[in-house]
Amino acid sequence: MILSVLVATYNRRETLRVTLGKLAAQTCAPSDYEVIVIDDGSTDGTGRMVDALIPEMPYSLRYLFHENRGPGATQNRGIQEARGGIILLIADDIHPEPDVLEMHLRFHREHAEPSVAALGRVLQSPDLPVTVFQKNWDPFKYYELKGHQELPYWKFWACHISVKRDFLLRAGLFREHKGAAHEDVELGYRLSRHGLRIIYCPEALAYHHHAETIQAAVRRAYERGVHWRFVEENIPDPQIWVKYHILNFRTLKYHYRTFRNISASLLPPEDRFLPWLVFRQALRWMIFNGLTVRHFWLRVLAGAEHSRALAACMHPYFYRGTVFYHFTKGCRDQAVAQARRARRRPTGQVHAPGS
Repeated sequence: MILSVLVATYNRRETLRVTLGKLAAQTCAPSDYEVIVIDDGSTDGTGRMVDALIPEMPYSLRYLFHENRGPGATQNRGIQEARGGIILLIADDIHPEPDVLEMHLRFHREHAEPSVAALGRVLQSPDLPVTVFQKNWDPFKYYELKGHQELPYWKFWACHISVKRDFLLRAGLFREHKGAAHEDVELGYRLSRHGLRIIYCPEALAYHHHAETIQAAVRRAYERGVHWRFVEENIPDPQIWVKYHILNFRTLKYHYRTFRNISASLLPPEDRFLPWLVFRQALRWMIFNGLTVRHFWLRVLAGAEHSRALAACMHPYFYRGTVFYHFTKGCRDQAVAQARRARRRPTGQVHAPGS
């Protein structure tokens, strides 16, 4: 057994069924890999579906179930149960092309160093519903990556990345918390302290098949913002705030520390020039704020699904700006709530970590 494909899932039975079928159509020998489905408490019959597929699949398929514990605990269980020397983490809605596993295996043969990981390419699935939103929405933005470049730790994306199992077990696993956001980036940071190198592997192509709406995207962005505290408490790196474009009075100190030593930064070129960064942020504030998003953008973007004239005027920037506003609103709301809790806390009272 060379490769263990870990698929964490939660209530996506039919999407997972297609993913498992795609994994059965791989060009490498079935004896070279296993697939482990780790179910984080699904209630939609996922277990019965996977059990029925086990005798039909050409590869070794295992199904693990536990009550809902969050993505970190779910990924960790798969890593601990895996038999392969190489771990491939993919999301349950990532549909791999037939040669994906072969590309990951070839990459690790060519990069045998224990700490080297391969980030596979992910594009939006052409089989998604044809909506104006889906036409303009790309949550991953892989078009920003070029060639076989080395990537910073915040590109440790568990939706499609392969890494040596021994390195993970030695350097660290996911932190286990219920909030479903940022756990892969946080692990990437800790692994980078042990020498992690992430290299983009565009030949390993898969498609993201997740039907989405603007309403669902803004809800998810807001939740990611609310859970930003997890990053703040566990990644002591000021440039992560710059990378995620969280610029306000509270975060000025992180920007100052980053740009004071910008030559050592891992930021992309467009984020390394402070005047341009500030200009973009100011422009974003003017166009996407509490008034414009609520009273204009959400209505216009929803209306574009029913109006050809509006649909013709839509641009990806409108969707990104609206979604990003909700992310920053989540960050701001959790910071305000945390400050209020601190003010109400009796003097001298001791709280357990994470309370």
